[in-house]
Amino acid sequence: MPTFALTPAAAVEGPLDFTKAEHSKIYKAGVRSVTDTPFNCDTEGLFQFLREVEDRAVEMGWMDGILDIPVDEKGNKGDEKKDDDSNEYSNIIANYGTLTLEQVIVHERAYIGKTSRAAQDTYMLYQCLMSSLASDAKKRIMLWSEQYQIEIDGTKFSSGVALLKVIIRESHLDTNATTNSIRTKLSNLDSYMRSVDNDIGKFNQHVKLLVQSLAARSQTTSDLLINLFKGYGAISDEEFKTWLQRKSESHDEGENELTPDGLMLAAKNKYDIMIERGTWNSPTNEAKFVALEAKLTKNIKELRKRTFETSNSKSSTGSKTATKKPAQKAKANGEDHPTNWAVPKASDKKSAEYKGRTWYWCGQDTGGKCEKWRAHDPKTCKGLAPADGTKRNTPDTPTGKKGKSDVKKLKVARAYAAKLEKRIASHDASSDDESD
Repeated sequence: MPTFALTPAAAVEGPLDFTKAEHSKIYKAGVRSVTDTPFNCDTEGLFQFLREVEDRAVEMGWMDGILDIPVDEKGNKGDEKKDDDSNEYSNIIANYGTLTLEQVIVHERAYIGKTSRAAQDTYMLYQCLMSSLASDAKKRIMLWSEQYQIEIDGTKFSSGVALLKVIIRESHLDTNATTNSIRTKLSNLDSYMRSVDNDIGKFNQHVKLLVQSLAARSQTTSDLLINLFKGYGAISDEEFKTWLQRKSESHDEGENELTPDGLMLAAKNKYDIMIERGTWNSPTNEAKFVALEAKLTKNIKELRKRTFETSNSKSSTGSKTATKKPAQKAKANGEDHPTNWAVPKASDKKSAEYKGRTWYWCGQDTGGKCEKWRAHDPKTCKGLAPADGTKRNTPDTPTGKKGKSDVKKLKVARAYAAKLEKRIASHDASSDDESD
């Protein structure tokens, strides 16, 4: 009956015989890179990298072999655990924060350089890790080659387990990363969320790595869910914030019991759906109203400027005509035009008819300001009437086809702006009702 095993490597006991094709295939499977994208020894990517190394270790049988480190530093594990083995072991992937490089090296010295499966496995792990590193990361790691090159009787052997410890350390989680500093990072997840521009995928990976780093030091956190809500609350997207608020209220009221992993998974799903729909960080209705109102205000200002320029142009043309042809103006008005009438005496009438129109003396004694004969009632005088009694052009009442067109556009813009303001007011009232 054939030996049952989940993988080819696990089916072979004892040292591999590389003269056999099937054993050579096991070696090739073990040394290939664990990831399509080379690892750059960055903190953000370490969690994913360790998960991929763990998958390879399970496939090759390393998890219960070379990656189990005796914590009493006797280092007598060898190829397999003995029945009388009283050592306490700790897996370096799960507990790298509690194991030192010295403990790893003592463990490696027990079998490295010997004719053993463990010696083959640690070398395969070494080749696997090196092939998984980016070029720049490999240069950084090779500066510490004396820490993963173990010398036995004058011969140096490459240790994959020691290399893994160095890689973790150089990825900035195993150097000066005390328990307190990790907890501080967990309490500042809102700042981290802003630093990654609301990328929930990167955020979740960061959180997972911090939690794992605590676990690697035999520590846990009891306020992770609170910190997650704080971190997700820093997201700028209003739709996501509304979704998160509902999640928080449902959890607080006991309707939906959330776990940290459950919240992280739900948040990532919501993020992915919104990205796919193209609604992530899209402007809200209120933001659209504000933008449209600003655009209308700008258009109104431009129209006012154009009508003002049109009015000034007409006024300037009229002034030039009056300056160039005073005789024609005098002829048109007539020498006896009311604007040329003398100041009336106290006993004289202060109003008179001229060509079917009533003219008034607009002076202080009649309540006016012009001190001239005018076509307006002195009691309503504002001191603005032109000398010839004609209607003055203003920026809001331009002449000519272009000016009238601009006025029409201005009226339409104003009406639309008023409608927009009413709609915004209605929207704000609706929002207040919902918040109540």
